[in-house]
Amino acid sequence: MNQYALLLNPGHNRVYYKASQALSIAEFSILAQRMDCAPHDVQGKLMAGVYYLFFSAEGMLSSKDLEKLSRLSFVFALYQVEGSLLRPLLIPQADLTGLNLSSQLKYMGKTNELFTRMMINVAVSSCSMPEPERVVLLDPIAGKGTTLFEGLTMGFDCCGIEIGDKAAAEGYHYLKKYLELARVKHETNLQRQSGPNKAFTAKHYSVELAKKKEDMKNHRVQHWEMVSGNAKYADQFYGKNRFHVLVGDLPYGVQHGNVTGEKGTSLTRSPKELVQTCLPAWKTVLKPGGALVLAWNTHVFPKAQFAALLEDAGFAVLLDGPYDQFSHRVDNAIMRDIIVARKPG
Repeated sequence: MNQYALLLNPGHNRVYYKASQALSIAEFSILAQRMDCAPHDVQGKLMAGVYYLFFSAEGMLSSKDLEKLSRLSFVFALYQVEGSLLRPLLIPQADLTGLNLSSQLKYMGKTNELFTRMMINVAVSSCSMPEPERVVLLDPIAGKGTTLFEGLTMGFDCCGIEIGDKAAAEGYHYLKKYLELARVKHETNLQRQSGPNKAFTAKHYSVELAKKKEDMKNHRVQHWEMVSGNAKYADQFYGKNRFHVLVGDLPYGVQHGNVTGEKGTSLTRSPKELVQTCLPAWKTVLKPGGALVLAWNTHVFPKAQFAALLEDAGFAVLLDGPYDQFSHRVDNAIMRDIIVARKPG
């Protein structure tokens, strides 16, 4: 029997306050379902006055296990427990761009990058399909791209949709400038798209990046894309069964807004209205067995109603065990939670 300890990122408490420990256990418990070593006895406790997340495993951690642990939003260091001592273990870092890609970009309404990474982890670990060699992620309400930048540093191909061209363009130009300064090999492209009878127009800002010039030449690249357009046309932008996971932070009904309505001109702060409008297209672009993870303010849309909306659309909503442990207070007006659902297949 082997025992391990995870030291939490010092910034984790800043995001979640008192809920940070419970959220770290929930995130790890979901990810653990896909680890080779079958972790058990997951618990948080103090050791010499410092809080760690401990778990036991029958076997040693595999290279794939270490890669999964490196993705955890809260992980700062990993140790193997040897009696009363902790032996540090090296965990890999797979990204090309640097860990501060998403943290350097600041803007009003930005979702915290640690929370974003947690949602991505939960989504990938909740798919019913084997984890692919390269996860393909969609954020249909992307803002300036925090989810896309986090996914990129995790080694995924990432696409986003944002109703405002200003935000989409700023996210694209930020990434382009970042890659230039970091001397990462990349190529950029801009394409325009019109729907049938000009039902919609959209801009596709895209970037392909690679570790080496040879990788770029041989198309061994990561793909990043931001569409300036309406998320209800996601299926028009991307077709059927494109994405393994769909991750997004819905408007909270306080400061954030989204455009809905037949002509895409009505501003709403209702996550219910936004999801009802866009869900058919979102389901179409998600692969069978793929997972959807959405964050929202439960004060403006009760979880039971949200679950019913997803179930009526044909999703299987995951509500038991750790999936019911993510609710936490952001401020007096926002009680944030995430809901996880899987497309059958």
